Amino acid sequence: MFFFQFLLIAGVIGAAAYAVKILPGERSLALKRIFALLFVLAAVLAIIFPGMLTSVAHFFGIGRGADLLLYVFIIMVLVFAVATIRAKARSDARVTELARAVALMDARLTENMNISKPSETTGDHI
Repeated sequence: MFFFQFLLIAGVIGAAAYAVKILPGERSLALKRIFALLFVLAAVLAIIFPGMLTSVAHFFGIGRGADLLLYVFIIMVLVFAVATIRAKARSDARVTELARAVALMDARLTENMNISKPSETTGDHI
């Protein structure tokens, strides 16, 4: 095995570990870990046995293994972009809800403070 293959394997394992560590959400943590392990396994096999990747590419009617990697990479980038856009939309919706709640609480507090103070315009003070 070449030194560059070791570097690639270490990079793949490091990237997967980092992705699993920083991705939020307990509900899908197990699924994320399973996908990360499958990704690491597939990447290590592709690095160690590059001819196998070409065989898989030929099975799908693609000329080279590098082309197959490019196509899979494009699909994964699109999936990541959609997931990021959806997460940002959910985050924006949460911020909007919080801003509304704060505005309503502020309005209620201001209203309660105005009600509890005697009015200076009615002439009730002597």
